[in-house]
Amino acid sequence: MTILNKRDRLIESAALLFHHNGLNATSLADIAKHADIPIGNVYYYFKTKEELALEAVAKRKEQFSAGYALLEENIDDPRQRLIEAVCYFEKVRDEYTKYGCPVGKIIIDADVEKDHVVQMAAQIFAEFVAWAERQFRQLGHSNDARRFATSIMSGVQGATIMAKASRNPDVISSELQRLVTWIETLPNRKIQLGKVALKDMSTAA
Repeated sequence: MTILNKRDRLIESAALLFHHNGLNATSLADIAKHADIPIGNVYYYFKTKEELALEAVAKRKEQFSAGYALLEENIDDPRQRLIEAVCYFEKVRDEYTKYGCPVGKIIIDADVEKDHVVQMAAQIFAEFVAWAERQFRQLGHSNDARRFATSIMSGVQGATIMAKASRNPDVISSELQRLVTWIETLPNRKIQLGKVALKDMSTAA
């Protein structure tokens, strides 16, 4: 079991409380109490709640980036990478049903144009869309790649809101299954184009 230092404990507690209670409703005193660290010590590591929030969101961003890297490293097929990325949300469906999406909750809490914390949170969504877009491009859907990638995150976020409203995690599972089925049945246009090219070459010969 990893023993966290005080700074890391504060970041972990901040990430948890921001998710459960919201960014605006969580104070530095709340975070200090949860981390079991005297409030006076918090200011040694973080002068403001914004500084701590930036670190907490940056850690989530790093975790997602590391996940994409693992998918790229361990799975050759872009279709399967997309499916695995979608299936991740099945693991957190109960948590999302109770508290909402930790990233989406921060974005909803403040002004994206003015708040640095929210801007960093928005980057997490942007990076997912960019990563998923690359997978769709590898499947030969260059013209629709951005739209397809955005639709995945839109589906997850919409299902999360509906699951939270109805207190029913099956709403998330149902949407994830719909997305997986769609991805599974999406044609690999690069393979199709390759077959056409081979056929043309054979005919010409």
